[in-house]
Amino acid sequence: MAIKKAPLKTDAAGKCSRWRVIVYNPATHKQEWHTVEGTRRDAEAFERAQKTKLASGTYIAKSARQTFGQIAEAFLTERRARGRRTSTLADYQSILNAHLMPIGDGGVRGGLAPREAGSLRKSDFRDHFARMRAAGASDSVLDKCVRTAKAILNFALDEDPPLIERNVLQRFRPYTVADPDRRQVSRDAFTELEVRQLLNEARPGERALIALLCFTGARPGEVYALDWSAIDLDGGSLRIERSWDHRGAKFVAPKTKAGRRTVPLSGWLVDELKAHRACTGGDGLVFANGNGRPLNPSNVRRDVWLPLLERAGVPYRDMYSLRSTFASLARASGEAAFNVSRMMGHSRSTLVDQAYAKTLQSGLTSVASAVAARVLGEQPPKLRVIEGGARAVRESLESSDQGVEKNAVNR
Repeated sequence: MAIKKAPLKTDAAGKCSRWRVIVYNPATHKQEWHTVEGTRRDAEAFERAQKTKLASGTYIAKSARQTFGQIAEAFLTERRARGRRTSTLADYQSILNAHLMPIGDGGVRGGLAPREAGSLRKSDFRDHFARMRAAGASDSVLDKCVRTAKAILNFALDEDPPLIERNVLQRFRPYTVADPDRRQVSRDAFTELEVRQLLNEARPGERALIALLCFTGARPGEVYALDWSAIDLDGGSLRIERSWDHRGAKFVAPKTKAGRRTVPLSGWLVDELKAHRACTGGDGLVFANGNGRPLNPSNVRRDVWLPLLERAGVPYRDMYSLRSTFASLARASGEAAFNVSRMMGHSRSTLVDQAYAKTLQSGLTSVASAVAARVLGEQPPKLRVIEGGARAVRESLESSDQGVEKNAVNR
């Protein structure tokens, strides 16, 4: 290695504020010139750092160094090749275009795109995020940017040879303050009464869809991709092998490996599917539009879900809440978390209680009532089991229907 002067024209006589550090790279058998601005001590410190990197094998040749923008493009290309979901890719692209990459007036000034990725430090990201916050970005947006940038740097670090020395965001703290008492749940479950109201108000073409989502815990995309060939009505089960990616307009693999599963069906649900098949013809997709293509989630929400909630007089929740309803009713009825997780396609049984702990509070009410009834000498409510892993749902529906008929007769 060697250090040579490279003074600027603006430097005073006898002074030098720019230096050339010459590094011999044994991997390429070439000399690489680096420019260091500052004093000779700064150049010597840089030289020592390069020697350390060469000795440890972490030195990155200048020809292999890329900007943050170049690595981000390679990251997206790799994720597309791995078949990542369209919505995930769109989120990455949106964060990059709107927050991390802009340089001029199109976004936050001083974007990261032209910066050499290996030269970025934690302070550079911290300053960039500070400018974003000053421009009005929320903490949740900042956390999305942190996660995206961290994923890109991890990708660069895993390349062979690595494109950066280390991920400076590895221990970067999130901007949102975690509440230790808050569970990671964003949806509430419907109560048993609300489920009955939804099914009672559902039209013939809608009832099977709502029941399938509620009584199997399947994801909406998995139901939209369901084909009649995957349903065994005689055996009372269905096989989930794929999901419908509406934004990408294609069928994709389930969200996780555990998503490929066989789901048992209750006798009541089998009857509903048989009736639905008789009305639709029973070929191709179980739920399809007029052209035989999978349903558009936006159209289902507008034409089916919102009108159904209004007719049933049920507070608004999205259709995905039917999945939460299945988990909550199954756990509240005493079903083991492992069995529920297998039906829902979770890779870990702990996710069931972590994700749906808030909704399980509704199940505690029946437990408290049963305890009080026993203490007071009353007959506690019986919990009846149904097929398919979720308990008390179908029996609750049937008992409710009988109660309605009995009241009508008494009147």
